[in-house]
Amino acid sequence: MSRKKLVVSSLFLALLLTACSSSKTEKVSESSQAAPAKKTPECSTDEFASGSQWIKGQLKAFGDDNPEKAYSYASESFRQRNSIEMFTTVIVGQYSMLLNLKSYEILSCEKVEEQFMFKGKLIDKEGKHYTMKYLLSRINEKWGVDGALVSEKLDQITY
Repeated sequence: MSRKKLVVSSLFLALLLTACSSSKTEKVSESSQAAPAKKTPECSTDEFASGSQWIKGQLKAFGDDNPEKAYSYASESFRQRNSIEMFTTVIVGQYSMLLNLKSYEILSCEKVEEQFMFKGKLIDKEGKHYTMKYLLSRINEKWGVDGALVSEKLDQITY
């Protein structure tokens, strides 16, 4: 795994852990804030369309109760780090709403180094609303899911 990919994956994992954290938000004085970060470039129309299709394919596989097919949408590096058994356990235990989707919408895509961050909304069959972030890579024109974050707390994931 390239150093940049490792850094981006680590940052995404940190984001995931931060979103799950229950720590209180601290106020930061204006003088202690870092300089604003550069705007993340948006994906091209083709990147948004083809990446969205990849995500929709995985979500359909979840809905069809086909863990092998859903796992096949993961990137090669993800599959090297995570067995299908581990993947299935995490989905069933922590992301069960993906198995019970009523609808979803992919809203945006931004380039983050060599990866793509897709953001969207989900509604499960019980009517609960969720926000989602999908981290994808595209190597030799082949998409792969590197990670995802789904939260019922709509304020945890910003658009």
